[in-house]
Amino acid sequence: MDNTPFSPFSLEHVPFPALIVREGKTAVCNSAAAELLGLDPAGGPAPEFLSGFSSDSGPTVGTCAANGRTWRFSLSPQGDGLLAVLLPEDPVSSPFPGTAALLEQMRQNIGNLTAAAQLITPALQELGPKYEQYLAIMHQSFYRMLRLMNNAETAGALAEGRLTLSAAPLDLAGLCRELCRKVSGLAEAAGVSFRFDDRCGSLLTTGDSVLIQRMLLCLISNALQAAGSGGRAGLRLTETGGRALLTVWDSGPGLGSRSNAGGAGAGLPIARQIAALHGGALMLESRTGEGLRATVSLPVSRPEQPPLLRTPRQAADLTGGFSPVLIELSAVLPWQVFRQDGLE
Repeated sequence: MDNTPFSPFSLEHVPFPALIVREGKTAVCNSAAAELLGLDPAGGPAPEFLSGFSSDSGPTVGTCAANGRTWRFSLSPQGDGLLAVLLPEDPVSSPFPGTAALLEQMRQNIGNLTAAAQLITPALQELGPKYEQYLAIMHQSFYRMLRLMNNAETAGALAEGRLTLSAAPLDLAGLCRELCRKVSGLAEAAGVSFRFDDRCGSLLTTGDSVLIQRMLLCLISNALQAAGSGGRAGLRLTETGGRALLTVWDSGPGLGSRSNAGGAGAGLPIARQIAALHGGALMLESRTGEGLRATVSLPVSRPEQPPLLRTPRQAADLTGGFSPVLIELSAVLPWQVFRQDGLE
């Protein structure tokens, strides 16, 4: 019988709800699974949809209902238990079903790989620093694969007109300030000095905070890559003529010398389309040897009622625990950022 102890954080960095079931009980689960399925992380009965399965069942896939939607789950034997990883089943039909199915399978396999990586981490850490480096590189690859898949899905949704806004009152200055606070420390690890130049203090408007953050991270990732180690980059927020101007700048060589290293070149088109969905536009200004200025101009739409001044929640949601900031910047950050102690 496998009596390997599991830390409560063993599955915490799996990017989807995940749990291990033994003898009809939940042995361990991550916070996403606990929230989605109402599980007690300290143990308790296994979810009803897993009844009848055991470690002898072999790899299995199926569907279940939770939180008002359908989820697809995969089961993999783990010692004398079962590892279950859940993915939301996309209710939107796609004119490219083969692509959608491929992306879903890739996400499912990434979930299984990250769960397995978390389970073997304690044993590998005991073998020395060299293996910690291997684990960090593995984690970084997971983040990079998620970024590529997210970009592919977003590009497809934009092309098909399926990406819509979830607009709400927000403090755009507060969103930028909190985002740059998280980016600056990561940029420092890449050798880039990153700063936020706030000319507004507070800027109340209406928009989709998740998409705006995604747009800014696409531009910031490009800026950090262009600046390189020893370079500078930043975000400036100003308001003029009823429009908010968000300028991401860098000290790199300019637009003509850039490459798509670390990505497929989808970040800039995605940022442009997100700006357009908000009734805005993205403009690029490049001068040789003076870097690039990417400026997003968004209309300021004052909310009818004062909003609760909060920025997007960065904690794990029902689809997993990977940080969106780390995902978007994974192509330009050094592997040291992805050490286990840095992710927890």
